[in-house]
Amino acid sequence: MAVEAQNRELLRLAAKYVWWTPPETVVSQGLPRLVTSVMEMGAWEDAVDLSRILGRDAFVSILDAPPPGAISDRSLAFWHYRLGLEGPPPKSRARFE
Repeated sequence: MAVEAQNRELLRLAAKYVWWTPPETVVSQGLPRLVTSVMEMGAWEDAVDLSRILGRDAFVSILDAPPPGAISDRSLAFWHYRLGLEGPPPKSRARFE
């Protein structure tokens, strides 16, 4: 996929999953937030597209340090096993502790 097409796809996904922030800001500064949102509530096709653009490591990094209150235990477990990681899946952290 050409860089311009990748940028258009990232902007589309940002507008869909991080609608409260301008897509350009998400793409330039907030890709971890986009990945987290897609992991939590994304359509499978969108997750595949995002993974194709950003790579598997973008998803693994979210599992290494899940943002507090942003992703459920269920989604963390799904992605942990889907990405073929070993050991128990991570647990979500409360937004306020």
